[in-house]
Amino acid sequence: MPMTSDVAQPFRIPLARPIFWWVLLAQCLLGGLVFLDWRLPLVVLLGVLGLGVGLRWPLVAVGGLIAGRLLSTGSMSWLRIGGLNLGIFEPLLGLALVVCVGHGVLRRRSLFPPIPWRAPLLGLFFWQVLGLGWAHRPGAGFQEIVAVGVILVSATIIVVFVRTWEDFRRMALTWVVASVGVALISVTTDFDQVASAGKVWEIAAQGGRETGLGQQPNWFAMNLMFSVLLAFALALNEKRWAFRLFLGGCGAAIFFAQLRSGSRGGAYAIVIGGVLVACSRPVIRRWMLRFAIVGVVLFGVGVFLGEDSTRKGLMRIWLNLGNLWRSDVRGRSWWVCIEMFQNTWGMGIGPGSFAVLLEEYDWKLFSSIHRYPHGIFWGVMAHYGVVGLSLAVWGGVVVFRMGRGILERTRGTDAEVFAWVMPATVVGYVAWSFVEFNFDDKPFWEYLALYTVLARVSLPEEAEEVA
Repeated sequence: MPMTSDVAQPFRIPLARPIFWWVLLAQCLLGGLVFLDWRLPLVVLLGVLGLGVGLRWPLVAVGGLIAGRLLSTGSMSWLRIGGLNLGIFEPLLGLALVVCVGHGVLRRRSLFPPIPWRAPLLGLFFWQVLGLGWAHRPGAGFQEIVAVGVILVSATIIVVFVRTWEDFRRMALTWVVASVGVALISVTTDFDQVASAGKVWEIAAQGGRETGLGQQPNWFAMNLMFSVLLAFALALNEKRWAFRLFLGGCGAAIFFAQLRSGSRGGAYAIVIGGVLVACSRPVIRRWMLRFAIVGVVLFGVGVFLGEDSTRKGLMRIWLNLGNLWRSDVRGRSWWVCIEMFQNTWGMGIGPGSFAVLLEEYDWKLFSSIHRYPHGIFWGVMAHYGVVGLSLAVWGGVVVFRMGRGILERTRGTDAEVFAWVMPATVVGYVAWSFVEFNFDDKPFWEYLALYTVLARVSLPEEAEEVA
């Protein structure tokens, strides 16, 4: 038998040396980031941790994406590149995108799920790119193109990972809880600065209106509008009475925060959505009546016993119910949009051009804070002309057909209440979008993506899970 050598063999652990060098490299990089900003290493570590959690539990990444979309405002951005704000939402979107691509590569999951309204939105995207050729400020137009790209990415991520009835319920609950967080922050703080300029919102300072993390009061109210009826739909579906009361309280808290903003649009949109839902089924009608009673009580208590800012916000809704069309701001803005449409022979002025050209059309509006079209319809008409309006109609028809199919498939199941509540909320928002907002500055598209998930989980193969 051969004798073994007395010479000591080298001690080797195959992975020890590579791991050592990777750890050393990571420490050097983190140490270098400290010299730039002490917060950067923390951000990197949180990002790595979030990536690991997201790859293991992708719904956490989706929930963070939804919460970030609701919490994010221009005032909470820590970096501004041209007209683009980078704040809470953008890192969460990047994390969710990496998780999505990781699952597509490692688990071969399709990254292009069926989304019925994606084609009209892609059409708008390409028309925007072409519109840069005649836009009067390409930089601002590029910002609008990026916004559509973000919509496409975030909607795709939601539809990719929210795949079952239970996933849908979890994300709906995440939406409601994040909205309650926004409402509580707005009620308990006095944060009325806008963007990075540190200026106080003029429209809020005039009436003590709630601004919601520095967001313009009307936009803030419509941001929360998507959550109110969704909270009551979750409550109707809940079997545990304690949790049902909790969800009802969440809906009431969000609605109260809306009222404090003094936004007539927020109040009207909820009324429109509530009436549509009440027409669906007797049990929903009873709950909508209870919700209306609670709303009236909250309104009365806020007016007579609330603090000064609450009274001002609520009284603004009550005293200005008939003043919507008396202000010349909206009419002047709409007439400018019509003139822009006519002067370009229906082509539109191109993305990002309204505020630039407004000086030539209406100096009073240009020198005010109202340098936007005051309505999604009017903004699309002015910027994108006949093509933009045609794409909008196409998208509306597609969503209507999708909603009709959801109602037919969910009749008699737990999902039926969502099949009524979600399109009613969309209709309420669309109704008010004729007099306010830009098409990309609300969580409408993320809500529409969650509604699209409902279309998938209501398909016949998912019927047993929903029932």
